[in-house]
Amino acid sequence: MSFVSVSFSFNFAFRLLLMIDLGLLLLRVAGFLLTFTFGIQKIGWYVTAFHAGKPLSSIGLAPLIAHVGFPLPLILALWITLNESIGALFVGIGFLTRFAAASLALGMIGALYTSVRLGEDWVRAALYLIIFLSLTFTGAGKFSIDRVLTKKS
Repeated sequence: MSFVSVSFSFNFAFRLLLMIDLGLLLLRVAGFLLTFTFGIQKIGWYVTAFHAGKPLSSIGLAPLIAHVGFPLPLILALWITLNESIGALFVGIGFLTRFAAASLALGMIGALYTSVRLGEDWVRAALYLIIFLSLTFTGAGKFSIDRVLTKKS
């Protein structure tokens, strides 16, 4: 095996790994951008309700969750809101990625179930579920806070 073929093999492998890490970064950023907008919207609902003196259980997702029949609608609605805001941010920056992505995937399973049950468009929830399940299995990749923290320890 010549130096040129070893150099080519190493260069090819390095470039392939770099492309995978760039792909994971793009997947994380897409998941963040797509989900975070909904999280911010939900936070706005709760801020408005708080200032209007309305009970949190009467606005946002809580009534829908209760209608579908899930238990603890207010707690689930707040979890979904935190998931789609802070959890999405964590995925975007690559911090606690597998945990945050798994939590978001679980939320998307609920969204997918709810969409199908109510006869609404389920494709978006399925797409988000695929994104977050993928990140649950792969992790954040090289360009992430998770990677920096693992290298330091």
